[in-house]
Amino acid sequence: MKKRPVVFGMVLAVFMGVLSASSAMSAKVEWQISGQLDLKAPPVDICASADGKWLYILSAGEIVVYSFADEKIVNRIAVDTAFDRMIYVKEKNALIVTSRSGNQVRIIQLEEVHTFSYSGLPYQGPKDAPVVVAVFSDYQ
Repeated sequence: MKKRPVVFGMVLAVFMGVLSASSAMSAKVEWQISGQLDLKAPPVDICASADGKWLYILSAGEIVVYSFADEKIVNRIAVDTAFDRMIYVKEKNALIVTSRSGNQVRIIQLEEVHTFSYSGLPYQGPKDAPVVVAVFSDYQ
């Protein structure tokens, strides 16, 4: 019976020690500027893709598409200057822009397009074929 109060006292002492040590600790955040964009017009709204690859910046008359991987603006989507809000919908991979003054909602479906260079690679069929089927494989 005497062991329970001793064990409880030890657990309580350890808990209090951890609690007092954690309150004495401090955390800091280190940061640095990793990039800067110069836009044609002031940004009105901003959002990012769900996978964190793209940054979408709504400004007067366009949506600027910034690639974090390439660290540059890769596209500009023209929109009416009345659009003043934007959200990204993960399930649809779409941007929804709205205009309070124009009473409009526009859904912009996004599609990622990749380009490949086939020069110097083996091929079968005519060089100027209208369709190219690329096969990527790994023997392991």
